[in-house]
Amino acid sequence: MKKTYFIKTFNFNLNLFMCSILGLFLVLLSGVFASKMGTLRNFSPLSKIPDYFEKLHDSIVMATVPLILLLMFSIVFEIISRLKKDALSNYFKSIIETFSLRRFASQSERIDKTFREPQSKITVNPIYHDFNRAVKKSVVDITEDRVLVFFKIPHSQQAQKILKEMEELLREEISSRNPDYIFSTPERAKNQLWFTGTKR
Repeated sequence: MKKTYFIKTFNFNLNLFMCSILGLFLVLLSGVFASKMGTLRNFSPLSKIPDYFEKLHDSIVMATVPLILLLMFSIVFEIISRLKKDALSNYFKSIIETFSLRRFASQSERIDKTFREPQSKITVNPIYHDFNRAVKKSVVDITEDRVLVFFKIPHSQQAQKILKEMEELLREEISSRNPDYIFSTPERAKNQLWFTGTKR
């Protein structure tokens, strides 16, 4: 099974989006500090501090702008492709269903590890941690003709067992969200699991 452009770039675009948001926040924050520090120019021992903040501000801007441009280019390319070959609404449906499926598949059981100290540390079950890492890479790509659902196979045997036990539940969940498509049994290709739905 071959990954579509949407599946290939979804997590990359998501990371770019988060980094861009963080960059914009730092640009605003450093800009405020740079403007506030301008008054220190009148004090000779501290006169160089505003220059440092301005350089920091400029550096953050130079790092953030390429991220935003790359994100916009990637999204615009996908949108143009959807407008030519598919429907733009399916692009937004794919995003919504990807997050919905990730939330549905994630495991949330926690265990308490008590130490000699009176306090206990709450940690995530390592099997579920491995499973959830794989779930975070899952993507749903909806088009007019078909629905492709990509799952990354977890590394550990125990986490793979959880995924195997959930296959039917996942297929039912995907089918209920896309009633106009018929889903076959999932197919495994190396470290990938695919659900494919065809238009009724």
